[in-house]
Amino acid sequence: MRRNSLRFCLCLAIISLAVFAKADTTWVEVKSQHFRVITDAGEKNGREIAEHFEQMRASFGLIFGRKTLNEPVPLTIIAFRNTKEIRQYSPLFQGKIVELAGFFVPGQDEDFVAVDLTHDDSWETVEHEYAHDLLNANYMATAPWFDEGFAEFFSSLKVSKGVVELGAGIPEAPALLQGRKLGLQELFEVEHHSETYNKNGQRRDMFYVESWLVVHYLFDTDDLAAKAARYFALRNNQQMPVPQAVQQAFGMTVPEMEKAVLDYLRANKVKGRYFSLKEQAISTDVTVRTLDPLEARAQLADLHLHSPDYQAAAIKEFEAILAENPNLADAQRGLGYAYLRQQNFPKATEHLQAAAKLGSKDPKVYYYMAMLLQQENPAALTSPEAMAHLRHAVELDPQYADALAMLGVSLMNSRTSPAEAESNLARAVALSPRNDMYRYNYALALLNQQQIDKGKQMLNMVLHSSDPMVAEQARQTLQKADERLAYERNSEKTINIAREQPTFTREPLPSAEPEPKADEPQAPVKPMKTAYLQGMLVSIDCASPPAAVMTVSSGNKVWKMMVADTEHVVLIGADKFSCSWTHKKVAFNYAPSAPDEGKVISVEIQ
Repeated sequence: MRRNSLRFCLCLAIISLAVFAKADTTWVEVKSQHFRVITDAGEKNGREIAEHFEQMRASFGLIFGRKTLNEPVPLTIIAFRNTKEIRQYSPLFQGKIVELAGFFVPGQDEDFVAVDLTHDDSWETVEHEYAHDLLNANYMATAPWFDEGFAEFFSSLKVSKGVVELGAGIPEAPALLQGRKLGLQELFEVEHHSETYNKNGQRRDMFYVESWLVVHYLFDTDDLAAKAARYFALRNNQQMPVPQAVQQAFGMTVPEMEKAVLDYLRANKVKGRYFSLKEQAISTDVTVRTLDPLEARAQLADLHLHSPDYQAAAIKEFEAILAENPNLADAQRGLGYAYLRQQNFPKATEHLQAAAKLGSKDPKVYYYMAMLLQQENPAALTSPEAMAHLRHAVELDPQYADALAMLGVSLMNSRTSPAEAESNLARAVALSPRNDMYRYNYALALLNQQQIDKGKQMLNMVLHSSDPMVAEQARQTLQKADERLAYERNSEKTINIAREQPTFTREPLPSAEPEPKADEPQAPVKPMKTAYLQGMLVSIDCASPPAAVMTVSSGNKVWKMMVADTEHVVLIGADKFSCSWTHKKVAFNYAPSAPDEGKVISVEIQ
C-alpha cells in the first residue's frame, strides 16, 4: 500500500478493454539474471529497465548486508511505450481510471510491474511496492510502520555511475510535522486492520510521513537498524508491549526515542544517503528475443488474469490466442490456471496437460498440476503423480517456495520420508520468512520428528500470526501437543503428536473433512488462507445474536458472509456494527466455507 496510490492486492477493478499486440508493434523480451522485461518500446529501453531492477535488488541486499536474496515468486515487468497503452490496464477507483505512471500487481504465483515509459516519475510507485516484496521474502515480520516507512525510504532510489542515493526527503514532510508531536507509541501500535492505515485522510498521510521519518532515523543512526530486528522479535514473537520492547531493543524509553527522532528532523539531518554498488556483483548479461504477436498477447492476457475482477476477460483472450495457435505453451498454462482458479477442473486439466505435453519449462505448470490433483481429491496429494509434478517444479526452480512447501506436506502426509519433508518445509520457510502457513507446517514436521522444543517454539511464533485462521490452528496444535506430551509422560509411551496433517493449498478451496473417530486423537483442522471480497450489502440477518449473516452481491453472485460475533468483529470505516445497514459498499477479509459463503474476519464499510 502507498500514500496517494493503489496496490492491486486489494479490490480494484480493471478496465475491460482487451489489448492486443498490433501487427505493426514489435514486442521484445529482455531477460537479465533475475528479471524478465516485456516491452514494445525497443531493446534499448528493455535493457535499461532490466538493469534498473537489478540495481534495486542489489541495493536492497547492500542495505541489509545480504549477498543473496530470496525470490519465491518470479517478477515480470511489462513496459508500455505510451500512456494510451498503459491506461487500458490501469485500475478503476469509484468508476474512474486511476492515472498511474506505474503500478505493481502481486500474485500468488507471479508478480507483475506495469510501467509507462513516457513518464519520468514512473519508478517511484514501482520502487515502493517492489520494496514490500523484497521485505516479505527476505526480512522477518515487522509492523506496518516499518514496512511502509522502508518502502517510502526505498522509493527515492536513484543510481548514477555505480552510486546509489536513498532516503531523499518527502516534500510535504516539514509542513505536516510542523509543531506536531510524533506520537511514537500510537504509530508503533498501528496494525494492518487499523483505520489509520486503511482510511484516506490526514491521519493516514501522517502515518506514512512519520513512518518514513522513523525508518530514515533508524538507518542513519549507528546500530539502530540492527536493533530493530530485536524489537520486532520482542513484539511479534513474545507479544511484549511497545514501551518494554522499545526499552529493551533500543535502550531508551518511548518519549526518549520520540525526542531523538524529532531532534534528528529539526537538526536538518534528513538527507539522502549514498551507497556504492561497485563491490556488488551485478550481472550485465541479458538475452533478447523478439516475441511473436501471439506470445505478446499471451503476456498481456496473463497481466489481466492476475488483475482482480478481470479473470473472465483474460479467459476469452487466452481462448482467442489458442484458437489461432494451440501449440503456445504459455497460453495453455495461463488458461489452465484461470480454470483452476474457477474450480473448473476438467478444463484446467485439459490445458495444463497440453502445456506439459508441449514441453513447457515453466515450473508453475507442474505445481498447478499437483494443486489440481489435490483440489479434486485431497488424498491425491500423497500420490506418486502429485509428488512427481512437485519434484519437477522444484528441479526447474529450486527457489519455488510454494512447490517446496507443498512437497514437504505431501511427504509428511504420506509418512514416507519425514526428514525430507522437514527439509523441504525448512527451505520454504527460509525463502518466505513471513509465511505463517509454511511455519505452521514446518512446526508439524518438527513435532513428527520428535523435535518437540523446536516445534513448539515455531508454533509459539505462529501463535500471533496476522492470519487469524493460522493463529487458531497453532493454538489448537500447541494445546494438543501439551496434552499428548503429558500422556506420554504418564504412559511412558511415544506417539506421534500429529497423526494427520493438514493438506496444503496456496489458494485453499472448501472441502468436507471426515469426522474423527471417537477414540482417535483429533488432528488440527486444515489451515486456511484468507480471501478478499468486495460488493454491495443487500441485507443483514441478526436473528441469532451475537451472530449475523450479511447478504452481499458481488459480480454475478450473491454471498452469505457469516459474522460470528458482531461485538468483536474487526470493523474498518465504522465505529460499531449495525444490523440496519443496507445498500452499502462493503469489503471483507474472510475464510471460505462454501463456494458462495465465508466466515468474516474483518468488515470494511466503504
